[in-house]
Amino acid sequence: MKLLFFAVTKHQYRYFGNLLEHLPFEGKRLFFPSLRLSFGGLKLLSKIDTEFILAIKYHEIEAKYRNSLHKAFYKKLLQLQTYWVSMVVYNALNRYQPDYLIVWNGKKFHQAIAVEIAKLLQIQSVFFENGVLPNTTTMDFQGVNATNSVPRKTEFYRGLDYSDRTLPQNLEVRVAKREQKQFETVLPKRYIFVPFQVAYDTQIIQHSPWIQDMFVLFEIIEWLWEQLDIAFVIKEHPSDRVSDYSILHQKISDKIHFSSENTQTLIENAAVVMTINSSVAMESLLFKKRVLVLGEAFFAIEGLVKTADSREKILTILQNIETWQVDETLIHNFVSYLYYDYLIPTNWRHPDEAHYQAIAQRLEEHLC
Repeated sequence: MKLLFFAVTKHQYRYFGNLLEHLPFEGKRLFFPSLRLSFGGLKLLSKIDTEFILAIKYHEIEAKYRNSLHKAFYKKLLQLQTYWVSMVVYNALNRYQPDYLIVWNGKKFHQAIAVEIAKLLQIQSVFFENGVLPNTTTMDFQGVNATNSVPRKTEFYRGLDYSDRTLPQNLEVRVAKREQKQFETVLPKRYIFVPFQVAYDTQIIQHSPWIQDMFVLFEIIEWLWEQLDIAFVIKEHPSDRVSDYSILHQKISDKIHFSSENTQTLIENAAVVMTINSSVAMESLLFKKRVLVLGEAFFAIEGLVKTADSREKILTILQNIETWQVDETLIHNFVSYLYYDYLIPTNWRHPDEAHYQAIAQRLEEHLC
């Protein structure tokens, strides 16, 4: 078996190097940018919807940067890079002819082009991402997040039996990527926990069809609390490097709070966890909490969580919290399936032998 790893960041490059060293397969790492080109990639580029890929990246740029000159220059550079990426990836795939192209996420600009080229060359891509449960890693042959291969039918999980399996009860603490405002908040006795998400992440850009960003989400919260007798507690995402919510901080009231409290504490004490599609939803299911999902997500499954695609639907659901019964058996089966059968054990930042063995086994089984 031959593997080609396509890395765009140093973190990806180091992790893929660990996999190369410990997996029992032949492999190579391709680190973009590279000067090993092949003009054959330009011919394939005409068969790829680069306008769509660029539009997604432009959306990210608009959400991430403020300087108009910076944004214009970045967009022009990306247009040129489509040619560069296609020639680099085609050269590597054509010369090495791997069984699998390994990428991180697969929805980001460079990886999206690479995946499309691999598809045209009939080479299977494998997608890696952060695990959605503590101390795990995602590996999928179809995609990640809302496009992954996790079964979506309630009946599938009702037919499983994990009654003798236990699940982790301690969440990993994420370290903030930048200094964030600290809030000394006494949690309300009854509240809805709303974890903010990274506004320029693919989860929002590609899988949040009706909530553009956290400012829109905050407007919805303001509209809701005027009609509900319950507070809302918001926590900013620790990985968000650029968003400035100082204008929202000024709107704090007895019904809307920002908190710096530990996420696990916020989950465990919440009446409902309301999210667009954050991994906090998965963590909340670990604690058998009511979860309301507003965007596209692989866990937006009937009976597991409730979903809403308008503020009116959110209001109706939250007005009936007391009649919202949690199906603990279904949730346990779903989360156990993910933890024991779908996800790769151990966080990719600290891989161990169990991590490498699980990846090798999955690759062998898929190739067969």
